[in-house]
Amino acid sequence: MLRPELVDRDTLLVSLETRMRSLGTTVYGGGLGWIDSVIFRRVEKCFSNPSPREYARSLASRFGKNPAVFLTAADVNEYIHVSLERDEVRVEMISTIGLTHPACIGYEPAGPGEIGTINIFLATSIGLSETGLTDLFRSVSEAKAGIISTLGLSCKDLPAVGTVSDATVVASPTGSNDYAGLGTLVGSLASRAVLETVKRYMEKKTPADYLRYIGLGISTEHRKYDPTELLIERITALVKHLRGVRLLPWIGDEHFIKVLESLGTLRKGCLHETR
Repeated sequence: MLRPELVDRDTLLVSLETRMRSLGTTVYGGGLGWIDSVIFRRVEKCFSNPSPREYARSLASRFGKNPAVFLTAADVNEYIHVSLERDEVRVEMISTIGLTHPACIGYEPAGPGEIGTINIFLATSIGLSETGLTDLFRSVSEAKAGIISTLGLSCKDLPAVGTVSDATVVASPTGSNDYAGLGTLVGSLASRAVLETVKRYMEKKTPADYLRYIGLGISTEHRKYDPTELLIERITALVKHLRGVRLLPWIGDEHFIKVLESLGTLRKGCLHETR
């Protein structure tokens, strides 16, 4: 269904077998429309082109396609391609991931900056109506946000649901299916594709990377990092998230402090054992 091709070191061209109805947030080829391809283009982290749309349009013209165009600072050579199928329903997802500049719930934006970007393109074989396509977009977005939050990406003790410059596009043949939520087969496959993508990305990362993602600038370059200690850091971040967003109003600060102190004691014990 999807045919990815690295045309140069900065450009991934994904051709579709047939033109599809699409819905997305890319600056070019976004909104509701029709696409026959997708372009992932690597740009500098501090991308300063005054017209990203025109820049993306020039890429589309170069390849003579009608694409959705993703711009990313991630290495497009490290794209992730996931394909899942069950009961004659198929989904394919191609993505590039960078987890810098997290988008955190309740955190004041700092303004334009470097591009991190989780770029997701997902296509399905099942025919969807415009309503169904919108529902599929919802499923992918909910899955991404839930998985990233579970992973622990954060800023200043607030949970993240992605990065500030994420983009998503979903596509399908036209059809009459109005539903593609997580309770449907296509929605379930889409969410599993997102999960598999993040898992593959994290397989290439180190404990130092992970600690940075959860908001801790702890260097692990000069010592072995104990997995138990890593889990303690993640649980500590989760408790701080819960404390920061005040989702449990009947739990006072003193209870959060007590749990954090206990986790601190566990961490000290873990450090002692590893020395």
